Amino acid sequence: MRKGLVFLIFVGLLMVPLGLAWGSSGEEDLRALVQELLKEVKELKKENAELRSELEKIKAQRAPAPAQALITAPSQKKHSFFSKGGYGSSPSGIDFYGFFKIDAVWQDNTAIGDVYVLVARPEDGDNKFTLNYRQSRFGFDFWKTFEDYKAFGKIEMDFYYAYTDGWNDVHSPLRARRVFAGIQKGTWQFLAGLDWQTISQLAPHTLNFVPLGYMGNPAFRMTQVRLTKWFQLDQDSRLKVQVAAEQPYGLNDELVGIFDDDPANDAGFPGIEGRIAYETKLYGLPALVALWGHYSQEEYDIKSGEEDADSYSLGVEFKFPLPIPFFYKAFLSGEIWTGSNIDRYYMCGVNQGVVFIYNGTGVIRNPDLNQVTDVEEIEARGAWIELELFLTPKLVTHFGWGIDNPDDGDLRKAEGDIIYQQQTYFANVLYRLNKAIAVGAEYMYVDADYRNPTKDGELNRFMASFYYFF
Repeated sequence: MRKGLVFLIFVGLLMVPLGLAWGSSGEEDLRALVQELLKEVKELKKENAELRSELEKIKAQRAPAPAQALITAPSQKKHSFFSKGGYGSSPSGIDFYGFFKIDAVWQDNTAIGDVYVLVARPEDGDNKFTLNYRQSRFGFDFWKTFEDYKAFGKIEMDFYYAYTDGWNDVHSPLRARRVFAGIQKGTWQFLAGLDWQTISQLAPHTLNFVPLGYMGNPAFRMTQVRLTKWFQLDQDSRLKVQVAAEQPYGLNDELVGIFDDDPANDAGFPGIEGRIAYETKLYGLPALVALWGHYSQEEYDIKSGEEDADSYSLGVEFKFPLPIPFFYKAFLSGEIWTGSNIDRYYMCGVNQGVVFIYNGTGVIRNPDLNQVTDVEEIEARGAWIELELFLTPKLVTHFGWGIDNPDDGDLRKAEGDIIYQQQTYFANVLYRLNKAIAVGAEYMYVDADYRNPTKDGELNRFMASFYYFF
């Protein structure tokens, strides 16, 4: 249409010189031609406006494209990629994430663990140096939204595979760290699989891989089925209630057979965990206080028959922001707890859960169950506290203390290298050069009090870490 208008104008312009050639005798014809051209232009403009109006009406009435609810992200952020969709399923959104962490560690004594510390051994003055990558990890977050709920899942791996005779740095297999799936609808969430325990969800910030394990901080990862409910109290506050059925662990590795004949399985029912947390804001920053606990049971086949050993815990955890001048932000966090038979993956009692009794004497490690006449639980208590200071948004430092203190009276029933308590002090600094790169340094002092005071374990540990987040 526009091309036709231009063509007519072009023809009209060509006619002008011809009109001049006609002289005065053709002036009237020229005027008539110009008037005709102007009339044509006005009609074309009117027609063009009408066509545009009709086009807009058609666009407004056109049906929207079909919604792809099954592959729509639950948030506006851009996700890594989508799965193909297997076993008859539609595609799921997937986020890929992780970090590289390279650690250089020097310590002045032997410990259970060199790349990370769990228990300080009696002093021997044997210096240790390790350079390792084992805390590096990667993971995949999965999601899929439906009409009024969403499904989610996670697979996360690292390189902390259990030691075997054939293990070494250059042949390290992967370890399943977190593997779970779930459904969330409104303020309800259901989760099933391997995840952090429901109890004791706060943890101190240490460069050491296990944050104060057997030094005051309970909990680890455990296979479970968990139900969560949120209650919104006001704009900034909510109550979070969680209950879980767990798969506990309760025996030394040496006594677990190839068919997973663990006494926690023999109990015939799962452990139960629960947590109630009040989450709010103070000074515009997150704060919480939570009460948690668990109960589980182990069953041992001993000389006199089956013997049950109860396991329980009860604890309180908290985190509060502090209005400290000259700091970008600051937090005080901590936890205090008590319990019984909470060794192994509950990470308490300095890994001393029960005493196996042999005719009045007892052992904690490697019992001959065919000779054991009784199994007695070991009580324990502990705590940790941490001050977190952000000097700038990129520079943060932590100062903390923790203690794990099993009951001395229960321990006196056992022979061997018994640890009455273990505590630690730590300080570290982490600086993020940018969102992807960070460097850190940490000092940790660990003190383990053994029954024989000449065998007490003290350890000074220095650590430097390099991170690349992705």
